[in-house]
Amino acid sequence: MSETQKLTIINSVYFSQDGTVTIELNDKRKFKLSAQYWIDLNHPRDKNLSEAQLENLESETNYTKIREKVLNLLSLREHSVFELQRKVKQSLLRSGIENFSVLFKRCIFEMQEKNFQSDERFTRHFVKSKIGNKLQGPFKILQDLQNRGISYELSKIVIDEITDQELWMEKAVECLKYFYKKNKKKIDPSFGQKLFQRGFPWEIIQQAMDKFKSECIHLNY
Repeated sequence: MSETQKLTIINSVYFSQDGTVTIELNDKRKFKLSAQYWIDLNHPRDKNLSEAQLENLESETNYTKIREKVLNLLSLREHSVFELQRKVKQSLLRSGIENFSVLFKRCIFEMQEKNFQSDERFTRHFVKSKIGNKLQGPFKILQDLQNRGISYELSKIVIDEITDQELWMEKAVECLKYFYKKNKKKIDPSFGQKLFQRGFPWEIIQQAMDKFKSECIHLNY
């Protein structure tokens, strides 16, 4: 190394309670990474950092950014991997992380290993929430799940485990009562089409329409 070349050394190290450490170099550059990574690195503070080591510190800093975003989102509610990737990538767009996909996959692997993230668990929460709060049929829920990156196979398995034909019949009739009141207590031929648009299968629609009409006559709606 020539006399004109400056050493790149670590100037200070700050440990945080969140399990991260901030490294500041003598050229004022800062890197934030996991405390465990820094401990395992065991790098002397007065030794020159090579270009490869600086690149590793930069990569770990980017990983820490992704990890913090993912943990923050998961602390709010269950998320699918697809949702996490979209949201984190958007929030870090200006950071220009070139190896984002690789680092994100590594982060998801860590989250799943620790059981912080699970697409199956997300799917179960999502289906139960939709059943409890929305007047929607199984096809609509299936579509919503696929829009969030959940496979058709997993979506179908979870929906079939949590629901049954009787539940969808009740939901369809509940929808019809809503349409009926909104239509000034008149049965409209378009009710069946409206149920289909809400994701109910035609078999359920026909049975629900028959049941609802029977109830209307019996209760003199």
